Amino acid sequence: MNLHPNEIHLFFANPEEISNVGLLSRYQSLLSDKELRQFPRFHFEQHRHQYLVTRALIRSSLSNFYEVEPAEWCFDVNAYGKPSVASSHGLLPVRFNISHTDGMVMCGIVHDTEIGVDVEDIERVTGDDIENLYSYFSPLEVAELKRLPKEKQKQRFFDYWTLKESYIKARGMGLSLSLSQFRFVFEENRLRDFIVEPELSDDSTNWQFWRFALRARYRIAVAVNSNNKNFKISAHHSVPLKSNDSFVLNFL
Repeated sequence: MNLHPNEIHLFFANPEEISNVGLLSRYQSLLSDKELRQFPRFHFEQHRHQYLVTRALIRSSLSNFYEVEPAEWCFDVNAYGKPSVASSHGLLPVRFNISHTDGMVMCGIVHDTEIGVDVEDIERVTGDDIENLYSYFSPLEVAELKRLPKEKQKQRFFDYWTLKESYIKARGMGLSLSLSQFRFVFEENRLRDFIVEPELSDDSTNWQFWRFALRARYRIAVAVNSNNKNFKISAHHSVPLKSNDSFVLNFL
């Protein structure tokens, strides 16, 4: 594959589908010394498995675009934990971001602009959970949520949540950015506006966002810090080191 400036590639892996012992052994062989130390620290086997698939997905996805073997990739993290391709690879014009939830891992890759991605399993949150999380939203977002019929509130909640997560991950500052200091404005189901408070020192017009549904279970958001209006988004179902099958995501 070639990574063009107007392309965003999204790679998805389902850890529950990957159980081949030989393949998992190959994934473990890709890990750096630091990753090998981190791997056994997860208490539950499910989370160790997810970590292994996630690291393999990042490495194999990046190797689709560059002549670097999956095991050879090195990564840096900033002060807030956002990963990037290490400077030891030179100034490669690539940015990536990862997200995972129960049953799904995703990796977004773009040419030389900041990207944030988020995938959420909407089945893991109840109505009561949603109300407990209102404090993370701006007052206007909360008011908009409460105006919706009950049956639509959960979907809109995940619109807000995934969009906010994608933005703070693209900024690379995590929850040091208050989720209530920026907001999204909807007109029915269409994202109409993105507004940031002055203290965030950001130009909202430089940002673009996309929302997707993946099966009935997952909601996805992608954010990029670019005014390029001609991005093409490609989605791939991946079994790292084995296959990448392109498919069509459902835009929201």
